[in-house]
Amino acid sequence: MPRAAVIFNPTKIDRADLAAVVDKAQQNAGWEESLWLETEADDPGTGMARRAVEEGVDVVLGVGGDGTIRAVSEGLRGASVPLALCPQGTGNLLARNLKLTLDNLEESVDAAFNGVSRPVDLAVADFTRPDGSSEERTFVVMAGVGLDAQIMSTTDEKLKKKVGMLAYVKAGIEALRENRRMRIQFKLDDDQPQRARIHTVLIGNCGSIGANVMLLPDAAVDDGLLDVVAVRPQGVWGWPKLAWKVLVDNALFRRFKSDADRRKSDDTRDLNYQQVRQIEIRFASPEEIELDGDHMGEISRVRVSVEHGGLNVMMPEGWEPSD
Repeated sequence: MPRAAVIFNPTKIDRADLAAVVDKAQQNAGWEESLWLETEADDPGTGMARRAVEEGVDVVLGVGGDGTIRAVSEGLRGASVPLALCPQGTGNLLARNLKLTLDNLEESVDAAFNGVSRPVDLAVADFTRPDGSSEERTFVVMAGVGLDAQIMSTTDEKLKKKVGMLAYVKAGIEALRENRRMRIQFKLDDDQPQRARIHTVLIGNCGSIGANVMLLPDAAVDDGLLDVVAVRPQGVWGWPKLAWKVLVDNALFRRFKSDADRRKSDDTRDLNYQQVRQIEIRFASPEEIELDGDHMGEISRVRVSVEHGGLNVMMPEGWEPSD
């Protein structure tokens, strides 16, 4: 009989509540008893996912927030074992972008046992620390350096539990007050290196960050491309113009524009969009980086590439790919 592994973050859900739903679903599907693995502070899921693969499970049910899903996805890299999402965090961004349920535990668990597997892209970040050491991590939603990473590193976790995504607003206001720019050298695919001074750079596999905010409007989880945006607002009206572009233009008006008008609005000094298969950035001084909302410390260089179809994700029963 097939077998599932349940990798769950105990700070997000009570095991007994989760087990009541999982046990019923596995019994109805005729699966054997699931392998239960609890995440830890020093391992949010990567090691557990690798163990699940070694145990020969047929599916992994990842239960937690964006950090848990990112870590479990990293552990499944190179394996054919699919990941079923049971979102229990603040953003739940991969689930949002895949249009999966965010608040129906039974439906999320059912997809693990009865759903349809679909391939999505996996982004790989190879970065160099200020001390010269190297590290490789993966992500499924978005990586950020600069202002974005500063917000993630200073967000109050206790406040986040109380007010959710509004906690990022407080951290964002504090980061904006510094108004600092990074000096970088970047290389897109096989292009020649270029230099720039920017507030932040975001590299995404998904476009929406929730609340109808399309930060990367052309991003798709399965197109084999990375969507990159460089943020460098100019003057007193720079930030309001940026907010209009992201909150209004991307969400409402972009779909009605011609390709030429889209390209024109995507290539400005305030906000510049690109689609690539690989990007490498070198920093004049160490900068903080975040992957899927997890603060990863300081780096001096990063190269991000995409593994097309590098992760299999379970969709609800009856799901079919759209044209």
